Amino acid sequence: MARTPDPAIRARLAEQAADYVLSHGAADLTLRPLAKALKTNARMLIYHFGSREGLMREILARLRERGDARIQAWFRRSRKRRTLPEFLLFYWQRVSDPRARPALRLVFELYALALRHPKDYPGVLDASLAYWQRLTEQAGVTAQVDTIEATLLLAATRGLFLDLCATGDRARVGSAMKLLARLVDSRSARA
Repeated sequence: MARTPDPAIRARLAEQAADYVLSHGAADLTLRPLAKALKTNARMLIYHFGSREGLMREILARLRERGDARIQAWFRRSRKRRTLPEFLLFYWQRVSDPRARPALRLVFELYALALRHPKDYPGVLDASLAYWQRLTEQAGVTAQVDTIEATLLLAATRGLFLDLCATGDRARVGSAMKLLARLVDSRSARA
């Protein structure tokens, strides 16, 4: 009878793999070099994750959990309800930090891979909207505009972050993000 994978080993490998992919990227990732870096072998990665794509889904989940924990901590640090403009500026500071650039590049790498092979990367393309809907709800956006507002914010921030990755022009893109926050704030004041 086959043994079931040890959840602790799987979790450790997933965390280490997430760190590796942040450093090395995902587009050319193959299991053998990754396994060697993690001091295991490709068969063990398949055993724990089923496939390269299964491992990539787990890596993405880990990275989202890390980012989400930071965001949730930021929301909890305030006694009053955070506003959407405040969140946009906080998120910009966090994501535009040069230390966050590998994670940002990885997000766009995974989008590109998912666009070509959506079945291999479930959730990469469609989970973002649900995530932004939850964030807008936490920031106090009313349910009536939730989906529309979340779609617009997702598209706008995704575009700004892609521009940052492409150009490295933090000052110009940061000014655009501040303008977006002001537009959201003025829209909220009228609603």
